[in-house]
Amino acid sequence: MEISFWAKLALIFSFGVLYCCALEVSIPNGKIIGFDTLRTRDGRVIHSFTGIPFAKPPVGPLRFKEPQPAEPWKEPLDATNNATMCAQFDFGNLSNPNLLGQEDCLVLHVYSPKVDKSARLPVMVWIHGGAFQYGAAFIYGPDLLLDKDVVLVTINYRLGALGFLSTGDEVIPANLGLKDQALAIKWVHDNIEYFGGNPDLVTLFGESAGAGSAHLNLLSPLNKGLIHRVIAMSGSAYCPWATIPPQLAKDRTKALAVLCSCPPEPSHELRKCMQTVPVELLVEMARRFQDWAVSDLIFVPTIESETKTAFLPKELDKLGSKIPFMTGITSGEGGIAVSFVYRAGLENQLKENPQNILPRALLLKSRFSRDKLPSVAKQIQKFYFGDKPLDMNASMEEVIDMFTDRWFLHGAVEAAKKHHGDAYLYLYDHLHAVSFNDILGGTGKVKSVAHIDDLLNIFPLQLYFPERTWTEADVKVSRKFIDIVTDFAKNGKLTVIDSKLQPVSKTVQTHQYLHITAQGLTVKENLYSKRVNFWLSLLDGKLEETESSRHIRDEF
Repeated sequence: MEISFWAKLALIFSFGVLYCCALEVSIPNGKIIGFDTLRTRDGRVIHSFTGIPFAKPPVGPLRFKEPQPAEPWKEPLDATNNATMCAQFDFGNLSNPNLLGQEDCLVLHVYSPKVDKSARLPVMVWIHGGAFQYGAAFIYGPDLLLDKDVVLVTINYRLGALGFLSTGDEVIPANLGLKDQALAIKWVHDNIEYFGGNPDLVTLFGESAGAGSAHLNLLSPLNKGLIHRVIAMSGSAYCPWATIPPQLAKDRTKALAVLCSCPPEPSHELRKCMQTVPVELLVEMARRFQDWAVSDLIFVPTIESETKTAFLPKELDKLGSKIPFMTGITSGEGGIAVSFVYRAGLENQLKENPQNILPRALLLKSRFSRDKLPSVAKQIQKFYFGDKPLDMNASMEEVIDMFTDRWFLHGAVEAAKKHHGDAYLYLYDHLHAVSFNDILGGTGKVKSVAHIDDLLNIFPLQLYFPERTWTEADVKVSRKFIDIVTDFAKNGKLTVIDSKLQPVSKTVQTHQYLHITAQGLTVKENLYSKRVNFWLSLLDGKLEETESSRHIRDEF
């Protein structure tokens, strides 16, 4: 990256200093002081309250414990510091990563155009992505989205081992990071009216791991009655990286304990020791689990036993909701994986040893027995490349499609098909003047509408693009995309298009979807259906090697 993470962080940290006029709001926990002169893209004045604690600091004896609601404060809370982030390693410097953030990080940020209890505006709660390991709420500013009449809330949650370590019992319960999110949602329900929001019209939305989180929150019984719409962008609970089996979660917890010089059992001794491990060491040891440039996410959500506080008390297919749901992908999601491979300089490994690398890169090692993995890898190669070698430079589009389909497409379609209520699908297909491919390692080689690129429409993202340029088409698509997400937040359906889009449940045979481009919005059918069907058959063990050749590319 041309600009260091810390330089960019300083840029964002100074964001609030520019605004000098204070605004006070009182909630049951105490008074909050925020700013009231922040302006949106179109010049609208909005009100900003950042760094509001929704939970007690999860430190010391509360490390690896379920979150507890924040205690009241006596003095007015200074809600003008927006740079808090949860402990993580510096993703921008993988060769020699620094620890970023802190354990005391469970805060949220509220942005509103009307701080008035009578306003009762729709509320949109944002969960950031980052593989359940990176990211922070403050990165996602309100400058674009709040040209619309909505209240925006962005939230932090514990990441990596601090958020997803689990002994599989009540000692270190699973899904602590998800339970942080659920407590933040409860805070929104109890307090958002003081900021002009409607607690009975809350939309949860997120991207990547944030989208997987949003979908898991939709399914969780802990949020019953607190969420009213969900938008999952480039991720769902059915993506292969979103959950791991409970036994694997326990095994990884024991392995991390050993790396930190703690006993792997019994659970109480493990927790007691791990609560004393310096956070720097804990984050560093957890980072060492990754075995290739793109591979399994290590500390992520899992299924729990059926207890009162369980976030996921059952397998996903046994959970469900009728809340309006929208999910979709970008047309070139897999560009991010290709960019990572280039960044690590491992493209020749993929070309020379695909039977060993593909099961790791496509998250298949835990899905198939070891003896079947070579055959599975051959079927994947045959489908995407025919008789050609797996050469990223010569077959860039096919490699991008391969990662898109396994990491994101299959999970999006499955989530929409299995939803108990109305679910809408979309395909985002506009390449902005800037792209995350370029800053994540693509070095100009990777051209696709990449993973995360759709967020360029709804957030300014100065952290990544401090001198961002906008084309006329970029502005047009941005405004239309904001129309789509805010319209869904208000109405639970998409009414911004002339040709009415039908939910997936009403188009079972064709699976209608919304195609979003600079040329406009179009309703289409059968989103990459051949590629979806290939993965359905492969994962179900119904695909023969002789049948797996992808002779004709999908059109859309």
